[in-house]
Amino acid sequence: MPRTIMVTLATDPALMHLVERCLEEKELVEQFTRLFGIGLPRMSKTPIEYMVDEATGWRSDQYRQFFNAFIPFVHRSVYLPMKAQFERDSRSDKGGKRKGGGGF
Repeated sequence: MPRTIMVTLATDPALMHLVERCLEEKELVEQFTRLFGIGLPRMSKTPIEYMVDEATGWRSDQYRQFFNAFIPFVHRSVYLPMKAQFERDSRSDKGGKRKGGGGF
């Protein structure tokens, strides 16, 4: 994973929040898997299958591969555009301008 993304993960909790929210979106994860060919590990069907997956390190390797691709994807496709929009909105609100009504 690129160092800049690791630093962002460590310094801005918004990125991890977005990653968690994106993981909740089944369609997003399915399309990511389809496009990148990297998916979350399958669920073990039997206890012996689970033990083999754990003993061989297959499960942890699959998680590592998935998140090493998914986190940069969320960073580039969701986090950066949302951050840019927030910064644009913040700049446009300066100078006493207010969006919307309310008169507070």
